[in-house]
Amino acid sequence: MSLHEALTRAKTEEDVKDAFIKALGLKGVNKGLIDIQTPEIWFEAKEAPSPPLLMFAQLLVYVRAARKRGEAIPGFLCVIDREKAALMPTEHAMPLLDDKTIVWPKAGSAADKSLAAQIAPTIETHFILYQIDGYEAEFIKAAKDAVREGRIIRTPITPDNLRQVFDKWVAMVGVELGVKREADYAVLFFADIMDDGRSAAMTNLPARLLFNGDRPVFIMGAEQYELATERGYRNFWNIYHRPPEQKHRHYLLERRDSLLPLDEQKFKGAFYTPLHIVDKAYDQLAATLGADWQQRYIVWDMCAGVGNLEAKHSNLRNVFMSTLDQADVTIMRSNPAFAGAEIFQYDYLNDDVTDFGQIDYDISGKVPQALRQAIADAKEGKQGAKPILLLINPPYAEAMNADNITDDGEKAGMKTGVAKTRVGHGMGDHGYAARELFAQFLHRIVRELPRAKLAMFSTLKYVNAPNFTEFRRDWTAQYLDGFIVHSKAFDGLKGNFPIGFLVWDLAVDLPAQSIGVIALDKFGEVVGQHTFFREPPRPPLADWIIRPRSNRTPAVPPKKRAIADNQHN
Repeated sequence: MSLHEALTRAKTEEDVKDAFIKALGLKGVNKGLIDIQTPEIWFEAKEAPSPPLLMFAQLLVYVRAARKRGEAIPGFLCVIDREKAALMPTEHAMPLLDDKTIVWPKAGSAADKSLAAQIAPTIETHFILYQIDGYEAEFIKAAKDAVREGRIIRTPITPDNLRQVFDKWVAMVGVELGVKREADYAVLFFADIMDDGRSAAMTNLPARLLFNGDRPVFIMGAEQYELATERGYRNFWNIYHRPPEQKHRHYLLERRDSLLPLDEQKFKGAFYTPLHIVDKAYDQLAATLGADWQQRYIVWDMCAGVGNLEAKHSNLRNVFMSTLDQADVTIMRSNPAFAGAEIFQYDYLNDDVTDFGQIDYDISGKVPQALRQAIADAKEGKQGAKPILLLINPPYAEAMNADNITDDGEKAGMKTGVAKTRVGHGMGDHGYAARELFAQFLHRIVRELPRAKLAMFSTLKYVNAPNFTEFRRDWTAQYLDGFIVHSKAFDGLKGNFPIGFLVWDLAVDLPAQSIGVIALDKFGEVVGQHTFFREPPRPPLADWIIRPRSNRTPAVPPKKRAIADNQHN
């Protein structure tokens, strides 16, 4: 049966997909947010005839999201319906993904005519349209040639993703080399990335990359290392482009001493952020703030723990890390991965807060002068001042009530004493939110750093919980972008609920009526999209059911067993 005949019989979008998969003989097919996905070509499919520009707009939303996550992008894109197909090389669309004038929706399904109009000048000149009735053979040949070509858009290695690239190289390549000393990974890594597969881009490195036929061989002193298997090596270099650009090479080499493999056990504290989720956060920041965000922003993590969120940072000279416990400060200062960062002990919810809720850094004298100056310059809007990014994963502890008075001690998920902070003391008009430590962090941040960007891991109570209504009157920051991940990704969290990594601009007074996010499972894999609304579409039960007045008459609720016994009798 020809492709045209199969399409005339198609009744659903799945029928259309299956007809094209069979006609093109596609291998390694995956169906998900991207309708048909193979390593070489991605498809957006519709059952009904649809404008190609609108379909390409939706497909590019998914391409942009995959690029954020550092995934390999295929060499070709294709849109299909029951009447036609349009094919184009991905490289022609890549400049659109960096165009700051284009307003990208949070979800592919939200791509509309407005987005199609913005991409039209670029896309229309590069895609080839085939009407299946009449040009079936030409389309099939073009698509098969594209698959055979196997072109892939690779991610460049830059100062901003160096740590992430190195960790992936160790996991995919380094472990296959049988290296005896972990410190040698960094040396071999640079020998690999500073070679284009034919010749070295930099000479006089401590290690060299040679090839025995197609097999890579690493030489370091008298040692020779060969891969146990080559699959990881090929997969790694299908994702990344080498060598790095000339302008980055010497800076990358200067960072070599910080690229020691991280022992995750040293990082597993009370608020441990898994490193594979930190990876996703850094991809999100690059997509939201720009690829050079690590160079442009001063970063302050005021609840750093032992530094998980900074483990992937490649420019520690711009980073300030503070934490409550001096023992954690000692651990971070002894870790060469944080060389260059300013690390200090600081109790953000108590230190430097006056009795009137004002901030006075002279009270404790703990905040480094460079950070004080950066905060002052940012507040004044001083020309040339570096912007500040607050990158945090604050504690999620919750008090039973504002005074922590309970009848039977500590409750599950609720900690005694947590609300008794100097910041919490000044949140009397915020109701339930005053019990939450992460909300206390936000309360001080909004007042202390009103022009900063904020990127935070937390529950989503401050976004849409009914009992955070009073808090949201002050929380009017502009939502920029973000994702949610299953709570099971975090050690020590019980239950099943989303943890958000959301990026906000505190300087813009634009309360988000809704936020769109990508949803990840506990392994960091994309499983869908979701929208959260600031106010629920209808009032919660507590608002429209009148609660009976309490009285002194004791009432014991029946238990299932008692009910069953009565029924039995």
